[in-house]
Amino acid sequence: MCLICLFSFAIFGAMLFSACTTNDRKGLQPSTGGTNEIMVVTNEEGYWKGKMGQTIKEFFAQEVPGLPQPEAMYDMAHIPEDNLSKMLKIHHNVFIVDVNSKYDRPLMETQEDLWSSPQRVVKMTVPTMESFYEEFDKNKEAFLELFDANERRRVNLAYGVIEDFNITNVLQDYYHVDMLIPKSFYIASQTEDFIWLRREAERFSQGIMIYVYPYKDTISFNYDRIIGIRDSITKKYVPGPSDGSYMITSMIEPPGEKRFDFNGRFAVELRGMWETEGDFMGGAFVNYTMVDEPRNRVVTIDGYVYNPSQDKRDLVRQVESLIYTADFTEVDRQTAAIK
Repeated sequence: MCLICLFSFAIFGAMLFSACTTNDRKGLQPSTGGTNEIMVVTNEEGYWKGKMGQTIKEFFAQEVPGLPQPEAMYDMAHIPEDNLSKMLKIHHNVFIVDVNSKYDRPLMETQEDLWSSPQRVVKMTVPTMESFYEEFDKNKEAFLELFDANERRRVNLAYGVIEDFNITNVLQDYYHVDMLIPKSFYIASQTEDFIWLRREAERFSQGIMIYVYPYKDTISFNYDRIIGIRDSITKKYVPGPSDGSYMITSMIEPPGEKRFDFNGRFAVELRGMWETEGDFMGGAFVNYTMVDEPRNRVVTIDGYVYNPSQDKRDLVRQVESLIYTADFTEVDRQTAAIK
């Protein structure tokens, strides 16, 4: 039996959840549901059709930033609580809202792998409709991060069974980066301080670039500097399909910036679109810049997708999920010489 505990969700501040994490539970069914989908459960069907449902959809189904065409962050499904069968309980993302006047204060609860795995269940119990809107507004960003983390976990569990250990060994030995890379990727280019990994499918492409350079001061986290270095790297190493063409950052809609905790390290995220100087290719990218303090270096990991005239949300989520597995190796690990 799992004990109930309170924890502070540090990234988002003062919100408290009643939480139970069950990473090691055995015998759970595989979770179901579409990619980037949340199933909402309410104790009254009318709530979903009214203002509550609209509030939930406006947040979780908001447009994904940095994509060339509008795509919802999450697809939404709804089920009344009375219809929450055993089959439906195994959805991978479940958001439950219980309006119950028997409670005298709101209660936020979350649990990992409750009825299936991988799964994230978040439940709000509120005494009134008014308290729902107040508590949802305070806690919605934390809810989103919980579902985002579960989506990344789903992707990486699938990729983990096809990990390319040859590539991961190269990342460790040459760049001191631990990171999950599946066998569908290959090394397209490699230098002492740069590596370009590509996945080329029939209808789309994905890529991950890792590049490092000495850390001098906090200007390394400057927005314009990150973009400038990215463009200098892609001009040098990422050619386009025609002679003299190369990838650059699109500034038609400047990339969005977020400063946050990335696996215990301060990082800057840029999320936006790329285009090709001298040609017509383009797509979406997400870029993470952080400092490897023991080695006094800046490490940038950049993932991009190319899927012309098609949706890109799920492809971006895949490269983002791989990037989130990144960590730095211990400083005493031997470095191999690039041949």
